[in-house]
Amino acid sequence: MLQVSSSETAWLRERAATRAEATLIAHVNRAPVEAFNVTAKISGSNPTLAPVVVMAPRSGWWQCASEQGSRLACWLEVIHSVRAGNPARDCLFVALSGHELGFIGMDPYMKRHPALQRRSHAWTFFGSDIGAPQQPNLIHASDERLERWGVAAMEKEGIVVNAKARYDSIARGETRAVQKIGGRFFTIACDSQVYHNPVDRWPESIDVSNLARYARAFANGVLELARQNEPA
Repeated sequence: MLQVSSSETAWLRERAATRAEATLIAHVNRAPVEAFNVTAKISGSNPTLAPVVVMAPRSGWWQCASEQGSRLACWLEVIHSVRAGNPARDCLFVALSGHELGFIGMDPYMKRHPALQRRSHAWTFFGSDIGAPQQPNLIHASDERLERWGVAAMEKEGIVVNAKARYDSIARGETRAVQKIGGRFFTIACDSQVYHNPVDRWPESIDVSNLARYARAFANGVLELARQNEPA
């Protein structure tokens, strides 16, 4: 992947218009490293029920305060809410590594939890830049029932849904693996002016009060899913 600053947009468009040729020479050093997912489980009162899974990527380029920090804030708030809320269902939480490298953290997680490929009540995926200043949101649900759940959870905190993806459209990020196995999912993400940009830093790229509304919405919403006693 080649990344070029947006400040070069005009120059690049001029070169593209003239079909200019370019040569790229890259000097690359590779270093072996070990990455890891962060996982947690909160046991429900009825382990025979299908579990709820909540996902958020934890790795990215540069500081990514809004891109990754916002979704991790929501993820942690959900854990806090569910832990105090006496869920009926088991609730699994994973903060995934390798997000910027083809979502490679998802594969070992699925292999370690093969039962999730056979039965799960719902997967909630926190997308990038949640609550970014003055940016619209986008939701994507696998079905109408989960879409209604997500919209209701957001509306309780006064959050308007700006756009909805079609149920059958390709899921974003790690949720694509869930979609491929026929799992039920709900994702939420927002636009950003600093996506994949070194200036995605605290505090300019985050609207804390707006992010807090999203965090409360899904902390309460996921707890509602976790308390549902009927089979999936």
